[in-house]
Amino acid sequence: MWESPRGVRLPVAMLRPAVLLLLLLTRGMEAFRVCAFNTQRLTLVKVAQVEVMDTLVRIVARCDIMVLQEVVDPSDRAVALLLRELNRSHRTQVLDSYVYHDQDDLFAREPFVAHFSLPSKVLPSLVLVPLHSTPKDVEKELTALYDVFLDASQHWQSKDVILLGDFNADCASLAKKRLSKLLLRTEPGFRWVIADGEDTTVRASTHCTYDRIILHGERCQNLVQSAAAFDFATNFQLTEEEALKISDHYPVEVELNQAARSIQPLSLAALLLSLLPPELARVA
Repeated sequence: MWESPRGVRLPVAMLRPAVLLLLLLTRGMEAFRVCAFNTQRLTLVKVAQVEVMDTLVRIVARCDIMVLQEVVDPSDRAVALLLRELNRSHRTQVLDSYVYHDQDDLFAREPFVAHFSLPSKVLPSLVLVPLHSTPKDVEKELTALYDVFLDASQHWQSKDVILLGDFNADCASLAKKRLSKLLLRTEPGFRWVIADGEDTTVRASTHCTYDRIILHGERCQNLVQSAAAFDFATNFQLTEEEALKISDHYPVEVELNQAARSIQPLSLAALLLSLLPPELARVA
């Protein structure tokens, strides 16, 4: 919640983008956070609920790159409304992207692969390979994901790749014995930073590591500061019922240290000046 000078309490979802930009830029500039979040059927009706939008904004604003999964809104208005509440700080941009050509029809949802710039001399760019697997074909899709990695790596001539998303890679969907035999586990160079056994589900009745982040590339792996599921229910003091209105999954995230050292934080005066309308900025 935000309290105005007159004491009127407003949800974060109703804040002006300029205020949200201030909130985004107050986060530490020394780390770069990449996240994936299965939002469990993100619809226009869902984001129209103030308390849901409020929490979604707080979750997404923590990340520099956020992969949102299970967006089911043909109109695209749900994401547009969410983006309207988020004024990004432009620490990254999409350099290129494509949908993987699934000629053998191995994926229920073909991976949308993207190449991002990073504000770093150490790691100037990064390839993201998201996947939301279908529970009935987890092993087949994760085996095929290795080929997607090879394709994306070759396409952009980059070894620095992050594979991430709701892999359904645990519990009844994929036995640990089968998990251990995946190429993404046995081939050298891959690091699974969300540990087996970490609960990425909201319900107290489940304990599964469905959501994963896998890193490839020495430069990328050497910058890892932390990786975990973000328990927004505990952090935002929500009941299980309230949290489930957002999703039945927690976001997973990896934080890369030193990845933003080429970016210098704006002074408060410069930041406020940049937020003024042009006519007022000239006067200032």
